[in-house]
Amino acid sequence: MGRTGMWMLVLLTLALSKASQGQLVLYDNFNSKHIDPSKWVGAATSLSSDANRREVAVQLVGEKNRQLLIAENIYSANTGNTGSAGDGFGLAFASPEKVTALSFTLAVNKDAISGCAANPIGWAGAGFFGRYFNPTGDGPIGDIAASVSIGRLSTDSLGSLTVNAAIVRCNDNTPSCDDQSTLSSQILGYLQLGGNNTYSVTWDRTNHQFIFQMNNGSQVSLAYAVSDAYQPGFPDKSFWVSGNVPHCSAKPRPSASVEALFDDVYVNR
Repeated sequence: MGRTGMWMLVLLTLALSKASQGQLVLYDNFNSKHIDPSKWVGAATSLSSDANRREVAVQLVGEKNRQLLIAENIYSANTGNTGSAGDGFGLAFASPEKVTALSFTLAVNKDAISGCAANPIGWAGAGFFGRYFNPTGDGPIGDIAASVSIGRLSTDSLGSLTVNAAIVRCNDNTPSCDDQSTLSSQILGYLQLGGNNTYSVTWDRTNHQFIFQMNNGSQVSLAYAVSDAYQPGFPDKSFWVSGNVPHCSAKPRPSASVEALFDDVYVNR
C-alpha cells in the first residue's frame, strides 16, 4: 500500500472512531472540586441492613485528573453460622430515566472478602446497576434491571476478579432491589486488582435486549422475553460497591472491604 493509501486508511479509521464516540457524550469526568449535585444523588444504600457497615466513602480524589472514589468496610454478625448479610453503597444519576446507554471506566483497587469454615461463601465487588422498565406498571415489584458487576467470591484467588453482565428482575419493593432473580447473564472476562477498564451498557429496546461491552472486546447481547411497556417503579441507575458477608460464630468475624475508582462517564445524547 502506498503512502496515500495508508493515510486514507488512517483517516477512515479516525472517522469511524469519531462516529462511534459521537453516540455518547461526556456526562462527568469528576474533575470538579465537589460531586455535582445537579448530576448525582445518593444511591439506595442497603441490601439488607446498614448495621453491618462501619466505614464508607463517596468522594472525589486526585489532583488534576480526579476520580470518583466509592469504598466501604462491612462486618458479619457472629451469632450463628447460617445466612449472610449484604450492604451496598453508591452514587446515582439525578435523572436516571434519561439514561438508556452509558459507558464508564472503573478500577477496583481493593476487594477483600472472608468467610469461615462453617459458612465460607461471601462476595464483594463494584459496578453499575440500572432499572430500565417494568412489564406491568404496577409499581417497583417486577422492575427489570441491567447490571455490570466486577468482584470475587471469598473462595476465589486473592486479587482475581470476575466481570459479569446480567439482566435481573426485582422481586420486592425496596429501592435497592434486595430480592432479585436473574433472567440472563454472561461473564465478560476476568481481571486482576487495580486495572482500569471501560464498560458500556446499552438498552436496545427495539430488539428487546441489552448490549454489554468490556474495553474493545466483543459486544455481548442479552435478550429478555418480558414486556418493556412501562417505566420502572424506581427509576434508579447507579454506581456502587457492595459486600455480602456470611454469618459466622467464629472469630475474627468475616468482613468485606471494597474500594473502587469510577471515571469518564458518557451517556446517550
